[in-house]
Amino acid sequence: MTTTTTDEASQTAVGPSWASLASADPHTVASFYRTVLGWSITETDGRLTASTGGTPVAEITAADGVPGWLAHFDVDNLDAALAAVSGAGGTVVPSAVGDSAETTIVTDRNGTRSALRAPATRRRERPAHGTLAWGELITDDVGTSAAFYLDAFGWELTEARGSLGRREWRSHGRSFAGLLPRPPAMPAGTPAYWDVYFAVDDIDAAAKTATEHGGTQLMPPTPVEIGTITVFLDPAGAIFTLVQLTVEEVLA
Repeated sequence: MTTTTTDEASQTAVGPSWASLASADPHTVASFYRTVLGWSITETDGRLTASTGGTPVAEITAADGVPGWLAHFDVDNLDAALAAVSGAGGTVVPSAVGDSAETTIVTDRNGTRSALRAPATRRRERPAHGTLAWGELITDDVGTSAAFYLDAFGWELTEARGSLGRREWRSHGRSFAGLLPRPPAMPAGTPAYWDVYFAVDDIDAAAKTATEHGGTQLMPPTPVEIGTITVFLDPAGAIFTLVQLTVEEVLA
C-alpha cells in the first residue's frame, strides 16, 4: 500500500465544503429545503443551485435511481488528490458528460462515494443557518476506513466516544467531520455513506417544519459531541441531518 507524503496529504482540505443532491424530483425537494433551511434557489441548465445569504451552498440535479446527497471535499490540486486516492486503494470514478472538470467522484476502499473539487475560492466562516456544517461517514468497517483516509489525506481519528462509538476526523489539530459505525437502528441493506449535516438555529423548530412539509424523521433531536442533531428523509427519500451546533471549531 502506498502512503501519501505530507505534501500529498495537504492537497486535501478539511470539510466537507459542498454537497450535491441527485433526486428524481428535484423541484419538489428544492421547495422542501427552501422552506426548512431558508435557501434561495436558482436554475441553470437543469441544475438547481441553493444559496443562503448570497453564498452558494449546495446543488440539486435530476437523476434516476436511489436519491442521495454527495459530500464534496476541497483540494488544492485535484490531480495530486486523485493520485493519493488511487495510491491508498480507492477508486476514481470516470466523469459523466457534462460534469465539471473541477469536480471528480471517488470511492474509498469500502466503496463509499464522495467527491473532490478544486474551487477558485474557499469559505472558512462558521456555519450559518442553512449552510453545510459537518459530514459523517457511516461505515461497517472502521479499520479500513481509518486506514484509507489516513493514507490518502493524512486524516486521523479520535477514540470512540458514547454508546454508538462515534469518532471525529482531525487534521492539523482540528476536528472537521465524524465517523459512526453502522448504528443498530440503520437498516442492514443501507450502504455505507457520507452523511451531510446542515446547520439550523433552532433544531426543534426546523424538525417541526421538515415534518410538516413532507420530511420523515428517522431520529429525534439528540445531543452529540458537536451539538444536537436530527436525521430525516426528504420527500424524495434522501437522507440528511440537521444540526444545531454548540462548538466553535466546526469549519471555523
